[in-house]
Amino acid sequence: MDITAVIIFAVVAFGIFFFVVKRVLRMAIRLALVGAILFALLAGAVAWWWYAPFGGSGDANRNGNSSARSPRR
Repeated sequence: MDITAVIIFAVVAFGIFFFVVKRVLRMAIRLALVGAILFALLAGAVAWWWYAPFGGSGDANRNGNSSARSPRR
């Protein structure tokens, strides 16, 4: 095997290697984006459930005794 065959083989091998790396990296980026979107949706659903469980109204945070006092004169 002479040096030109080794150089040609190395160039072809590097080309194939970088082609595969580029495709794997593109797939990893897409997977990371999908994962980030799913994580954001899950975090939003947990926050929505935490602050308004089972569709509860916002009246639960009001002070029930606020109208019991007579206004000051």
